[in-house]
Amino acid sequence: MLSPAKRASAMPRSAIREIMALAAERRDVIHLELGEPDLPTPEHIVTGAFEAARAGWTRYTPNAGIRSLRELIAARVGRSFGAPVSADRIVVTVGAVGALFTAVMAVADAGDEVLIPDPGWPNYESIVHLAGARPVRFTLRPERGFLPDLDELAGKITPATRAVMLNTPGNPSGAVFPEAIMKGIAELAGRHGLYVISDEIYEDLVFDGRHVSIAGLGIDDRALVVSGFSKSYAMTGWRLGYLACPPHLAAIAATLQEPITSCASSLIQKGGEVALGGPQECVDRFRTLYRERRDVVVEVLGPTGLLPVVPAGAFYALVDIGRSGQDSMSFAKSLLLAEGVAVVPGVTFGPSSDRFVRIAYTAADRDLRTGLERLRRYLLG
Repeated sequence: MLSPAKRASAMPRSAIREIMALAAERRDVIHLELGEPDLPTPEHIVTGAFEAARAGWTRYTPNAGIRSLRELIAARVGRSFGAPVSADRIVVTVGAVGALFTAVMAVADAGDEVLIPDPGWPNYESIVHLAGARPVRFTLRPERGFLPDLDELAGKITPATRAVMLNTPGNPSGAVFPEAIMKGIAELAGRHGLYVISDEIYEDLVFDGRHVSIAGLGIDDRALVVSGFSKSYAMTGWRLGYLACPPHLAAIAATLQEPITSCASSLIQKGGEVALGGPQECVDRFRTLYRERRDVVVEVLGPTGLLPVVPAGAFYALVDIGRSGQDSMSFAKSLLLAEGVAVVPGVTFGPSSDRFVRIAYTAADRDLRTGLERLRRYLLG
């Protein structure tokens, strides 16, 4: 029998899907492992997509996306950057993960190193691996609020380092990088000639402090900003993201869409136009809801010492399971069997996180509280 490609078969696997599969086999499970909004896409966006389909928006688009959508995205990005951004720098992708893959492929060659956060979304490691580059982890420690240590980060840079990957607000910690940290990373990138790939998909879900985009800090020529529609507008299944590129990389990033996806769905792109061009009350409503749910997490787990850091954004929290005496995968499986609560093993986000599990506060309020109380009882008795 012929063997599969070595790069594909050696790709790191995510434990998130493993827990989801186990949870699907059981009844009455409280799902705290799902990192997606539990709310429906706002009706005006759905209606807009239907109208676009009826109007004939069912054909290919340019690789970079429909110009009118890119102009709306450029206006949004420009507000975040604090300076006008040309639509020519925007590439529309199939989900934010498509933007991440495009960014890495655009800047990293085989043998290059890309610095990735630990804990960090497991797809970062997988994408770098598939690009033929080498992921090198820098640690986000709970005692530092899951924020990077700039000295440690600088110590990871070698002649082979090509890029630094960031995520703020962060998955799985909910940490929001303050301006001083972002400026420090921008300075490191400028001094060492590195690209910065900044995953800012949770930019609208900040509860404490404010979101600071890396591209607003004077490194326009080396910042690649990833975002999309899935979290801000409850559009996870629509698969619509975008990449804001340095001017000299935009054409390359657009060309990369051709062998991967050709283009994002035309009618989905029209739905994105409605999302950005229509009323934004839904974004404010989602942010308020997740802040309230975050506060429930703090209420139930905060006094116990199980919550090392209060999340400042996104809709995740890391829970300390050190007193259980189990590794995070064993704990997640045993919690699911004993209490019917699904959580994600911390180790899937990096080796430094095996003493944690991740919860997502995207469940309905009553389920969230019940699941948290079961988790607390299982750990503390």
